[in-house]
Amino acid sequence: MNLFIESIEGGTYVAGVGDKQATEYLRDEYRDSMQFQSIAEIREQLSGRNFDKVWLRQNTPYDEMCGTDTHDDKLVIELEWR
Repeated sequence: MNLFIESIEGGTYVAGVGDKQATEYLRDEYRDSMQFQSIAEIREQLSGRNFDKVWLRQNTPYDEMCGTDTHDDKLVIELEWR
């Protein structure tokens, strides 16, 4: 099982688990997607759980800011989680 963290607008993160992509997102008691203010907050919430790999997807508004066509390309890096 892998952990997928995605940076969304406003410096906020959402996280989900799955094998090749996030298929189940972390939710609160009201079944709303949990939003985190930092990766450290996600790590604290998931302490004690082990993952094969942890991925961070960072949305980059570079193309949009430069006035070029936007692409669905996102920066994806593997994080050291242990």
